Amino acid sequence: MKELNMPQFVNNLVSYLIGIKNLSEIYAHNMTITIKQFLEFINVHKFKNRYDSIEDFTLNDIRSLSNSDIYGFIYFLAESHYKTNSRVVKTEHLKTFFNYLFTIKETIFTQPFRKIKTDRKTEEKLPNYLSLDESKRLLNVFFDSTKKTDIRNNAIIHLFLNCGLRLSEMSNLNIDDFNFSENKFTIFGKGKKERTGYLNKTTKEALGKYLEYRNTLTNITKEDSNALFLSKQYGTYNRLSTSALKKLVNKAYLEAGIFNDSYSTHTLRHTCATLLYKYGNVNIRTIQELLRTFKNRYNSYIYAFT
Repeated sequence: MKELNMPQFVNNLVSYLIGIKNLSEIYAHNMTITIKQFLEFINVHKFKNRYDSIEDFTLNDIRSLSNSDIYGFIYFLAESHYKTNSRVVKTEHLKTFFNYLFTIKETIFTQPFRKIKTDRKTEEKLPNYLSLDESKRLLNVFFDSTKKTDIRNNAIIHLFLNCGLRLSEMSNLNIDDFNFSENKFTIFGKGKKERTGYLNKTTKEALGKYLEYRNTLTNITKEDSNALFLSKQYGTYNRLSTSALKKLVNKAYLEAGIFNDSYSTHTLRHTCATLLYKYGNVNIRTIQELLRTFKNRYNSYIYAFT
């Protein structure tokens, strides 16, 4: 994940979120992006380009901000055509940022968000998912290929569709997370919470075929020696990144003839739940436990089953 050059007090917030609050690196990274946008907005519109880099912002600069500055940024997001959901999330990011400085670090003397009423009502959006036919086409994209990277990609697509993994969970998989004799593996999800995933026959076979190739690789970086999925960079093998996984899945969509801009890696997680319910004779509570998803809107829509 690309590191952003930020003031030290923002880096401290990231360490707090990951190390103390046990939130994911992706969540912390997304919050950092919001704070970066906010500081860039303040630098231009309030400080008239005082800094060449937002890394030079000081706590005194933050102390000088008022709720009108925050309202200005929220209005800027609306004018920039950010959707309601995105504006709500970014507003919550800023609220966490200021609460951290005011309550946890006690480095600012007033709380700009105290009088700001954040709109928590988001646009309800049904999770999208692949049809059964689309799922079969996607599973067949790399199935018969003898190309080494395609053998890896085939295992990844099978895990996404049959096990409902999140993007970060797929990237973080290690070889010793798997117990093939019992057809199961450990998944480290959001907040480093553990759950158990289960392997069906085709997914286990796809993984077995990939591991035959994986076990022949050399020049693997020491820190990634246990990583399940690898990619070659500058002559050495490293853990496959989330961005590389996104590109891989998008490529698979295209090769399967699936042209839907709203489909993403997370679509495969929704698809896993949908197909389990519609064709696997599995009840919704079991699906929730397998995916560890207890969001009210998913309970209400039951993954949009009709």
